[in-house]
Amino acid sequence: MKKAFLPLWAAACVAAAPLTAQAQTRKPAAKPPVKTVAKPAPKPVVKPAAAAATPARPVAPAPAPTPTSASASAPAPAASAAVAAPAGAFGVGTNVVNLGIGLGNRYGYGTGFLGGSSSVSPALSVSYERGILPLGPGVLGVGAFVGYQGASYDLGSGDKWQYTDIIVTLRGAFHYPFLENLDAYGGVGVGLRHAGVSFEGSNVYDIGSTSGNEVAAGLFVGGRYFFTPGIGAFAELGYDQTYLKIGLSAKF
Repeated sequence: MKKAFLPLWAAACVAAAPLTAQAQTRKPAAKPPVKTVAKPAPKPVVKPAAAAATPARPVAPAPAPTPTSASASAPAPAASAAVAAPAGAFGVGTNVVNLGIGLGNRYGYGTGFLGGSSSVSPALSVSYERGILPLGPGVLGVGAFVGYQGASYDLGSGDKWQYTDIIVTLRGAFHYPFLENLDAYGGVGVGLRHAGVSFEGSNVYDIGSTSGNEVAAGLFVGGRYFFTPGIGAFAELGYDQTYLKIGLSAKF
């Protein structure tokens, strides 16, 4: 019996040998790999030697800001010196109005005629002037003048002649800056004079009313002194309607 069992055991061992060898040679299952978080790559460091190899370009200074105040429109001192009027009470762009009273009269109103007597009222005048151009050390001004004067010639017994005298001229004057508040000037005026006469009284000397126009021209010199920046007084000698004018001046 033992001999019969041996072949069977041997056969079983032979059959089981491949399974045992296969079991011994089988490797255990591999574990899943552990994921690792990649670190960010470090930033490249600029070496001082490399930075020094290329010299830095100089940075241009920032432009000066443009002024926005009222002083931005003022011209530069060097440029303004060539065109600005000299300092004084009257300059380029200055406007002046004179209100005056004239004393004396240039024209005769029948004095000594027929033994009568004449009287002349003070002349009232208004003038305007504006500085327009630097001229040498001073300023050239132009403007206009209007004056009115009345007169009468009394013949006696209620007979009288009445005169009216109106003069309108254009003026040009040179102004010299003597002092800061003093405006000294001299010039010439050319225009028209309108003279009229009418009679009052009896018919003995009545010649009706008449009038006429003629060219009027004259020279004048004067001065204005300003007590404040805008108000002053003036005096003027001339040969236009009256020989002397005095009054007030307004500057703006």
